[in-house]
Amino acid sequence: MRTFAASAISVLMISAAAAVAHGAEPSFRDCSDCPSMVDVPGGSFQMGSSPDDISRAVGEGAKVERVQDETPQHGVRVKPFAMSVTEVTRDQFDAFVRATGHQADGPCDVWSNAEMKFVASDANDWRDPGFRETGNHPVVCVGWSDAKAYVRWLSQKTGKDYRLPSEAQWEFAARAGTSTPRPWGHDNASGCRYANAADFTAADALGYDKQKGFQCADGHVHTAPVAQFQANGFGLNDMLGNVWEWTDDCYNTSYKGAPSNGSAWSRGDCSVRVLRGGSWSGGTRMVRSAERIRATSAYRGYDAGFRVARTK
Repeated sequence: MRTFAASAISVLMISAAAAVAHGAEPSFRDCSDCPSMVDVPGGSFQMGSSPDDISRAVGEGAKVERVQDETPQHGVRVKPFAMSVTEVTRDQFDAFVRATGHQADGPCDVWSNAEMKFVASDANDWRDPGFRETGNHPVVCVGWSDAKAYVRWLSQKTGKDYRLPSEAQWEFAARAGTSTPRPWGHDNASGCRYANAADFTAADALGYDKQKGFQCADGHVHTAPVAQFQANGFGLNDMLGNVWEWTDDCYNTSYKGAPSNGSAWSRGDCSVRVLRGGSWSGGTRMVRSAERIRATSAYRGYDAGFRVARTK
């Protein structure tokens, strides 16, 4: 199942000035093949959509529907935690598979031009998503259950509390003290400095509508090696674009009753989990800090991966 839902702007109650003053913490690793981590400060913010987020992000006058599952905006207090600087890479995931024998083979959802929809392909998996990747690319074609198995292994290996980030932690980290649809603001022409998303490069290679993508060229048709783009104010790379990222939360159709303490929402439809951040195939509507989609926990897609969080 692959269901897209749109979103809008969150206004952080921690100021942008405070985020800048905090600066990006130095990164650290708990083992040689562990992801590089950075400390994320605690703070309060308004999570969710405002009425004009999508239209401002996509372009003035754009006709876009409101999506209710990103409303209402609500205040959340997030405790300090650590987040991986980038998405988990193929090399890092390979170390886990070799150590545990975990089976994360296909099928993987890929786009079919013949059928004009995503189809489950037995020929594709995280080792071969259908396009070339190196060990420093983000791992894709991994499901929520695969990601959960990975963080359990990291926890056992290091003695630290690794987990998938909650949606609230993810959005707080992605915004990094900003209140605009994306950390760099509203400008679609400068997006290629900060994120690997649908752009002129992908449009020329894959036939995308250029008007729905970022008005620039990032040089990557599919995934890019991690940390190729400018980090946000917390020192995190690729929070938007590159690959969709699994979070720990069960899916709910709105934020009514959502936790206010930054924890994962463990109530709702827990057969369906939430992914955040957009991907290499996402246009301006999808690549926003408040955007969310949902998929079954068994879903694997060639534009879906994850990053990890850790209790401080």
